[in-house]
Amino acid sequence: MPPGVGDTTGLGQLPAGHPMLGAVVDLPGSGGVVLTGRLSRTGQPWLADHAVFDTVLVPGTGLVELALRAGDQVGCPVLDELTISAPLVLPADGGLALRVTVDAADESGARTLGIWSRADDAADDTDWTPHAEGVLVRQAGADPAAADLTEWPPAGAEAVDLDGLYDRLRDHGYGYGPVFQGLRAVWRRGDGDAAEIWAEAALPEVAATDASRFLLHPALLDAALHANLVDEGAGDTPLPFSWRGVTLHAAHAAALRIRISPATGDKLAVTVADGHGTPVATIDQLVVRPVAADALDAAARSQHRHLYEVDWQPVSAPDAHTDGWTLLDVDAELPEEAPDTVVVTLDPPGTPPAAVHEATARLLGLLRRWLTHPGYAHSTLALLTRTAVGAGDTPVDPAAAALWGLVRAAEAEHPGRFVLVDTDDGGTGHLAAALATGEPEVAVRDGQLLVPRLTRVGTDVPADSSGWPTDRTVLITGGLGGLGSLVARHLVTRHGVRRLLLTGRGGAATPGATELVADLAAVGADVTVAACDVADRDAVAALLADHRVGAVVHAAGTAENALVDALTPEQLHRVLRPKVDAAWHLHDLTRDHDLTAFVLFSSSAGWVAGAGQGNYAAANLFLDALAQRRRADGLPATSLAYGLWATGTGMGGHLDDADLHRMRRLGMPAMSTDEGLALFDAAVAAGRATTVPVRLDLDALRRRTDALPAVLRGLVRTPARPTAAGAGAAAGGPPLAQRLAGLSDADRDTLLLDLVRTHAAAVLGFPGPASVEPGRAFKDLGFDSLAAVEFRNVLSTVTGLRLPATLVFDHPEPTALARALKADLVVPDADPAGAVLADLDRLEKALTEVPGTEHARLTARLEAVLRGWQDRTGRPDDDTPHDYESATDEELFDVLENELGLS
Repeated sequence: MPPGVGDTTGLGQLPAGHPMLGAVVDLPGSGGVVLTGRLSRTGQPWLADHAVFDTVLVPGTGLVELALRAGDQVGCPVLDELTISAPLVLPADGGLALRVTVDAADESGARTLGIWSRADDAADDTDWTPHAEGVLVRQAGADPAAADLTEWPPAGAEAVDLDGLYDRLRDHGYGYGPVFQGLRAVWRRGDGDAAEIWAEAALPEVAATDASRFLLHPALLDAALHANLVDEGAGDTPLPFSWRGVTLHAAHAAALRIRISPATGDKLAVTVADGHGTPVATIDQLVVRPVAADALDAAARSQHRHLYEVDWQPVSAPDAHTDGWTLLDVDAELPEEAPDTVVVTLDPPGTPPAAVHEATARLLGLLRRWLTHPGYAHSTLALLTRTAVGAGDTPVDPAAAALWGLVRAAEAEHPGRFVLVDTDDGGTGHLAAALATGEPEVAVRDGQLLVPRLTRVGTDVPADSSGWPTDRTVLITGGLGGLGSLVARHLVTRHGVRRLLLTGRGGAATPGATELVADLAAVGADVTVAACDVADRDAVAALLADHRVGAVVHAAGTAENALVDALTPEQLHRVLRPKVDAAWHLHDLTRDHDLTAFVLFSSSAGWVAGAGQGNYAAANLFLDALAQRRRADGLPATSLAYGLWATGTGMGGHLDDADLHRMRRLGMPAMSTDEGLALFDAAVAAGRATTVPVRLDLDALRRRTDALPAVLRGLVRTPARPTAAGAGAAAGGPPLAQRLAGLSDADRDTLLLDLVRTHAAAVLGFPGPASVEPGRAFKDLGFDSLAAVEFRNVLSTVTGLRLPATLVFDHPEPTALARALKADLVVPDADPAGAVLADLDRLEKALTEVPGTEHARLTARLEAVLRGWQDRTGRPDDDTPHDYESATDEELFDVLENELGLS
């Protein structure tokens, strides 16, 4: 069973019993069948030994193996034809979801077959890539006797020297590892196109034990077919293209004899036997075609699983009222009586960077007033901007874009309290419709409503990596820091850059600078280190005057995390300065430098997961918009909105284990250095103004218990239907308030405390709810402000309540919080006695189901309850003593019914 495959029968499927397949699913009513599996370099490590032009792909023999297994499943054992339409490339990390589809039989009994794949973490609506199509038939195939190769070696054939064969094949682009180097001997009879070839092949010892798991091990058959490559001319790299009339006579061979004969035209006929000459398979026709390196390179590039872009997609415009909101100025005080919706128009005056600092500071003041005013907890603040986002063809205003970053962070911290609406005319004509969509972010272009969704960068991206000059200097700001130094090394060793100008505020005194320069010089680079505050325009101008700069990488930046309601103007400006000011000065002062590249290190915090980073999100969205504006002006620009890098690099260097766990649980784990640099190359080559290189774990996104950020909703399917008021139980269950209404008071306490402890444990990364002591303070458990916000957001989703950000501070331990939730979720009984009598009615019904052997035990318990009640309330007027010990069961129950009102 392939790695990762569990009990398929428990899922209503059949086990496939094959190393490349996991399950079989019949399609009721259609007669079709689907076989499913997962392929990866770790799950099937032998596949990593099959590389062509440094691209690992499933061999054509592997596709034949899949087709034959599917044929056995449907009673069509002969592969009449199979044509390969696209190489099945295995990604360097992760895997591919595999589907082998078999249609219903036609009138002749033949069935059409298809082999498909897509990344195993692909978005739910991602199309499947077809790799091969063919036909399976029932009728008998070739006569096994014709595949008899017991007479061996063949008479009249001459042995061929194989010394150095795999080294020669490597020169032709074939990168065969040990498992595929199974060719042992070759003989030839005849010359030219009429020559016949015989060969022996065997699986190496490391793979021989796997032969019994395959019908015909793909590596073994592929190695035997290498006999046809012995005399391959220079410049040709043929691979199997189509197969006809493939009949399997015997399975599980670990060694082969093979005969390759000319058929018709460019077609070959192949006879296959085992190591003793007993028939194994017959292939009536095999056609090979040369494969080009760029074709495989394009297929490999399509596997860049972590390179995304933001796509603005249309959304339907619902019927909406034209009023229902209050207009307010950004600097105005909030009215004492809170409206349901407040609309504020944001229009940054002036030019960057001053306009960005002024506009974001004014907006921060508004957001803080809004979040700290207790009367506005249930109101919505709509922010109206003009050309702040790159939706459509309208030029983007970078200063306005920064405002979106600050609001996105506030929305991440307080879901449902903000709406961003960007228009191309600054008017409110479509505001009502935008608000009615229920989306937190909407752009209006030519009257159409658009919403942002993260999508993978398309597979048609050209591989253009020519943007790095070898005759001029590449300036890297922040080049002495974690990410900057990594990029410096990468540009020198990977792209041949020979002149570097690395800046940092500390210059050569920066820790590690001397070692970095020495390492780069050792591989031939000429490196200059300069102390420069790139947020100072005069300092940047002086720097550029002294150097012939041909490309710029802006990696400088700083972080000062704080929740928006506690973020100070000083923290805002300190974070904006090395990002916004520096980028603008570099942009403005290099307009006439004929740069080949202008790369900005941005952050995905501007789009998602910006909680606690409002200032950083604003700064980075400015960079994204600046890149778009430069592209629109015909200037080179690429902004990389990176996700989290591994510990010790970038702004993630200060994160602890709890922070990294939180990011993994939210579906955004850290990327390794190698991944980050590969994505750097892919993003620059993509030719986009802005890309989002970020690791996303789609399974983790599907498991999230809080509301999924809107920009991620295009990657995983979420319910399209609205959520009923007060909803929020486990998925598929009734609303939590409804569940609580049907429980006793004690059970309500238990359920709510379990809920609080379960989600607290998840947020903190604890093994389970038992790790959260009911009476221990949240702050002692490890809650910081960001964890508290996430915990509040999860509980808001689960309970259906709009809970305050100060939740864990207002109710500082799990028991107190459970009591507070109960007060909000449980409606007190208007008739307490009626509720008790209803419980007793249920008890009466339950007692009728109790077997007689349990009567004594229940009698004692009921008697104890009755006596406790009488001790608290006094006995009834009739105090005639009862002889309970000698009473029959029927008499005892009569007494209980009379005294408890059960009859």
